[in-house]
Amino acid sequence: MAPATARDTRPSSSLDLDVTRLPGIGLESKKLLERLEIRTIGDLLWHLPARYDDFSKYRPLRALVANQKQTAIAVIGRMTQRRTARGQLLTEAELFEEDGTPSDVRASWFGRSFVKETHREGERVRLSGDVKWVGRSLQFSQPALERADAEAVHTGRLVPIYRLTEGLKAGQVRRWLHTAIEGGPRRTAIVGEVPDLLPAQVRERHRLPDIASALRQVHFPDDTARLLAARRRLAFDELLVLQLALAQRRERWRAQAKAMPLVAADDALGRWTAALPFTLTGAQGRVIEQIRADLARRVPMSRLLEGDVGSGKTVVAALAARIAAASGAQTALMAPTELLAEQHARSLAALFGNEGPTHALLTSSVTGEPRRRILAGLADGSIDVVVGTHALVEEAVAFDRLGLAVVDEQHRFGVRQRSTFREKGDGLDPHLLLTTATPIPQTLNQTIYRDLDISVIDELPAGRLPIITHLRTPDQLAKVWEGVRLAVERGQQAFVVTPRIDPDDTGGEELPSAIATERDLGRGELRGLRLALMHGRMAAKERDDVMRRFAAREIDVLVATTVIEVGIDIPNATVMVILGADRFGLAQLHQLRGRVGRGADRAYCVLVSDASESARLAAMVEQKEGRPLNGFELAMRDLEIRGAGEFLGTRQSGAPELRIVDLADVDPQLIDETAREADRTLASDPSLERPDHELLAGAVDQLWRRYALA
Repeated sequence: MAPATARDTRPSSSLDLDVTRLPGIGLESKKLLERLEIRTIGDLLWHLPARYDDFSKYRPLRALVANQKQTAIAVIGRMTQRRTARGQLLTEAELFEEDGTPSDVRASWFGRSFVKETHREGERVRLSGDVKWVGRSLQFSQPALERADAEAVHTGRLVPIYRLTEGLKAGQVRRWLHTAIEGGPRRTAIVGEVPDLLPAQVRERHRLPDIASALRQVHFPDDTARLLAARRRLAFDELLVLQLALAQRRERWRAQAKAMPLVAADDALGRWTAALPFTLTGAQGRVIEQIRADLARRVPMSRLLEGDVGSGKTVVAALAARIAAASGAQTALMAPTELLAEQHARSLAALFGNEGPTHALLTSSVTGEPRRRILAGLADGSIDVVVGTHALVEEAVAFDRLGLAVVDEQHRFGVRQRSTFREKGDGLDPHLLLTTATPIPQTLNQTIYRDLDISVIDELPAGRLPIITHLRTPDQLAKVWEGVRLAVERGQQAFVVTPRIDPDDTGGEELPSAIATERDLGRGELRGLRLALMHGRMAAKERDDVMRRFAAREIDVLVATTVIEVGIDIPNATVMVILGADRFGLAQLHQLRGRVGRGADRAYCVLVSDASESARLAAMVEQKEGRPLNGFELAMRDLEIRGAGEFLGTRQSGAPELRIVDLADVDPQLIDETAREADRTLASDPSLERPDHELLAGAVDQLWRRYALA
């Protein structure tokens, strides 16, 4: 991890110096580097390569092979420059073998006039780049070029490739970093000033190089083996700091937090489950017992409940809320959207019946006197269960005895948002139950969710048939609509989902919209069927009415946006058509597919897209043992496709916050090693107060400060 910034005005080391103190970096370059959040020399050192070009294998010119990246040592022959038909400057050079033997190989560069100015005929050089056939001879195309007697920076080695911004050139960044890493005739290598987080005994125990050596090899590796060892060292640091932070957090939570024990008698739980309109699955029963045991303790529960779409997590949460109410405590259930909160409120009303806990829905749409009544009911304890969105963690919402907080679809909330529930307990901390229908890969459970216990509902209700998923192109839609008509004739219903609401919205004419699709289908392919429209711009009351009519089978086909992703349970719906399917994330596609197939009939999901090469769509139609990939398998695939994201925060895609570790494919042995080392470290020094742990403590603190959790 990068060292903490000095608090006084004097730099504590060269790492804190402005980046312009490195030779070659002027004010214009400084502005470009700031776009990459590089302001100091230390920041630059931690701008790690995104990948490498392997130019380490040398070949004589006569042995070059087309369509490969290669390196050769050659003597420059005649150099010419001319303008192409498109007006581009083309520099070409004849190449001779090292011993001066003529060859048919040439080198060419577009737009690099400096090549002719900085290199002369007869000079011995090293070239690295792509070799291609041009006519009947081989040619280096846009190769990197260095004098053969110069130190290899851009050629003849594993060459680092860095993330850039417009205006920055790869060679510039590489040259600046080489100066910082290797130093020069009059300059000491600044990389030697990077403080080492790990005590010497930890490095020795795990056979890790020191931090300066690791950074040197990550930027300019001598060979693949040393590069892998260096990356492993940096990955070890990242995972260890993460493991320490979460283990400390969990121990603080266990040691300092005190919860109200929530208990329900066996016969009461038996009555509640017997009153349900279905039989619980074995997995649901097992998970309820785990939660029940947690709730009975004075240590607050901190549990993540994973379960695929349709596995019955809401029922488990409802029974936990009944246990809380039986103990005189309140429950708050927080959902990521108003529509999902409304759906949960309806589900709880049905599950509780007339004799269950009192409950209310509190979202930003609830205003005026109804809102005042709910707030008063929560404050005086007359409301047992409240369902809402992030509005539940607003300062104005006060509880009488909040005993249980349930955060649904927890992957959409950052750690910070979840933590605020712990401030609502008025002296006691609520038990915390997090739920997700996007199962978390095991590597993440062992790292970023280390402060949670895990429960898994790995069983769907009895009688569920696998959903058959097809990938179709837009020109095959006629047959798709035929299939929808046949389903309706059998008395079944269908969803049609589009990526946008209105044809006038941005996104291009070709992108399907709900409004235009519902209109066109009603006039064309599905004329005569009962169609309805639902999207997020409709008033909540209007959406409720559409849901009610669809559930009552007054609508045959519901054309909608992803608002239906949030949990409508329509057992009679057997067809899900997703238009512009490539515009949706894998988790969304899986959630949408889970909206059908909840009854006894065979269900179908049709993904319509021109993007035949989409990895997400391929994962959706992939079969394993005669069934589609389940949520756990898709979660791992999703992580592989879109990157790990900022797991501790709220961002769910993009470049990982961790510099080295890819949590989609992290070495399980490294996870185990760092977990054991974190436990060993905290066993002897729980607060990381020893002098040899000072830098580790700073890195842990920096990790939390990044998310405003310190």
